[in-house]
Amino acid sequence: MLIYRFRITSEDYDDFLRVIEIQPSQTFVDFHEILMTSTDIDKCDKAFFYITDNIFKKQKEISLKPLKKQIRKYDDELDEIVTETFVPHLMKDSRIKDYVEDPHQRMMYEFYGKEFLVFFIELFKIIKTEENILLPRCIQSKGEIPKKLDIATLPVTAPPEEISPIHTPLVVPGGASLFSNISEDESEIAEIENQLGELLSSSDSETAEEKAGESQDDEGTYSVHQDDDSDDKDNDHIESLDEYDDIENLENKRRDFDRESDDY
Repeated sequence: MLIYRFRITSEDYDDFLRVIEIQPSQTFVDFHEILMTSTDIDKCDKAFFYITDNIFKKQKEISLKPLKKQIRKYDDELDEIVTETFVPHLMKDSRIKDYVEDPHQRMMYEFYGKEFLVFFIELFKIIKTEENILLPRCIQSKGEIPKKLDIATLPVTAPPEEISPIHTPLVVPGGASLFSNISEDESEIAEIENQLGELLSSSDSETAEEKAGESQDDEGTYSVHQDDDSDDKDNDHIESLDEYDDIENLENKRRDFDRESDDY
């Protein structure tokens, strides 16, 4: 029995590696299913294998489901670009050995599900064995494909409602209020009122004294100014007629003074 051993890698995930063994007579559907199982990805209805050259350039297409494609290509006879309808081969009808033309045949696998995945496939060993082995199988697995969350299926939680605080009276165990045991003492209340009255009366008397002191200061200041004004008036006032005569005589003397020698 011949066994094809393929190496599968991913350009998006550097540490991803799968090594799969499959019989040449098995189909691409078998290859597709072992790829999904070994990578733990969800099933889908849209997946493709592509037979490529040694630089992974696509040449032949093999589809999981039947479909029609429109392709544009150059027609040599018409000397123009034409559009043709193309129907890819189906995986279930395509055996592996019918598409392996090179001992190091290369292929690509494209998966369209919740995520889009592209795997690079290379045949790197052909084994002949007499053992009875259940194939296809994955003999080496390294790295994982991270799962993508489906946002549409995530539960939507409403923001918590703001609850206004409720003010409740303070109570002691048993349901009684903390202030229910407080009793009023009339004598204490009367004493407090007397003390408040004394404080108010003392503050009123202090205020009256301060106002009286301020008024006395104002009067003292006013009397000083009055004395100053009276002094100025006394200086200008002639108290008797004798003083007036003296001034008149003084004025007469000044008139006779003509600054001659007989004046001295």
